[in-house]
Amino acid sequence: MLIGGGDGSNPTSGPGRYSSPTLPGPRQSGTRVAIHEQSDFSFDPNAPDACIAGVRPYRNGSYRLDAETASGKFIVHNYGHGGAGITLSWGCAAKVRDIVQQHLVTSNDQDAAVLGAGVMGLTAATLLLDLGLKVTIYSDRKPADTTSAKAGGQWAVSVVEFQGKEQELADIIKTAFTTFKNSISSGFGVSAQPNYTRIRSENLDAVLQLAPGLIPPPVALARMPFEGHAKPGFEYQTLLIEPPIFLARLEADLLARGVSFVQRKFASRSEILGSLMQDIVVNCTGLGAMKLWSDPKVVPIKGQLAMLPAQPNLQYLYGQDGYMFPRADHVVIGGTFEVGVSSETPNKSVCKSLVNHIASLFGKAPTKSLPDIHIHHPDHAPIVNPLTPGV
Repeated sequence: MLIGGGDGSNPTSGPGRYSSPTLPGPRQSGTRVAIHEQSDFSFDPNAPDACIAGVRPYRNGSYRLDAETASGKFIVHNYGHGGAGITLSWGCAAKVRDIVQQHLVTSNDQDAAVLGAGVMGLTAATLLLDLGLKVTIYSDRKPADTTSAKAGGQWAVSVVEFQGKEQELADIIKTAFTTFKNSISSGFGVSAQPNYTRIRSENLDAVLQLAPGLIPPPVALARMPFEGHAKPGFEYQTLLIEPPIFLARLEADLLARGVSFVQRKFASRSEILGSLMQDIVVNCTGLGAMKLWSDPKVVPIKGQLAMLPAQPNLQYLYGQDGYMFPRADHVVIGGTFEVGVSSETPNKSVCKSLVNHIASLFGKAPTKSLPDIHIHHPDHAPIVNPLTPGV
């Protein structure tokens, strides 16, 4: 989920989505509400790494997960997952593995090149090793410097289109969720967490719709269980994946299994096809596919996060009106949504405004209207909300 991986959204209608059937109704909570420990919203935007920015690799229409043959090479494309990269990673990697496995039925290929060292590339490389292939990862960035490293980390279907791919995406999220859930307490930075929302979360409702029973329906709360909150809300059960831990573990495991990481920046598709020795190429270049594969459907969407000092006593996620994810390294507060902006330079005043907005919801700062670049501004719902009905 880049920056905002697993964000919520405000409901509205708009183009490019499918109509949603009736979703499971929320369970009702008891009458007593335990108030969670108060967050500390102290924030110094000038502190090292206090403000970060990344760019979601969004693709109009849908993500791309398919194969083609060109210049004698078998190419599998796996990109365009918007803010759901981490969420979908293991499921997409399984699809990549299956596509390559079918190719190997009629091929003697033994080497594979994976393009990109973000979460899509690392998970795909991991499962390709299970086919007995020699895998090399090519990237102009180390895993810790990729877009994936700048994600919030909530497991939810966020900022990704899947028009016409509902069944495929259902399979992907089932595999991804199960894999992540099975890795809890195994050093991958995965934990089960409640997510409290003011309104229903379309990002998690999409999961309820596509894969009924995978996660429980939300519990309806008479009031949100936080200081400064008096209105009703919902409690979902989901996962938190901490990118610094997850990416480092994937990288370490790949190195231990003999995978080579080659730092290289490609300028064009022709350079890739003409210079790589491997006959299997897995394209996980994310935003880079816009240029390398001449894909006009790929659109950059900039997002920014404010990183507060870690608060170990906070054991919940908060979303749907801004979002807050307490992780081991930071309390992550987001987010912004700038379509067509590819700059990765953060704006300290924007990050400060993100913190002030969340603090205001807890009664710790004056209430202000949402800026138009905030992810939960109503103008962004046609893209942010995966359940917006088609027209």
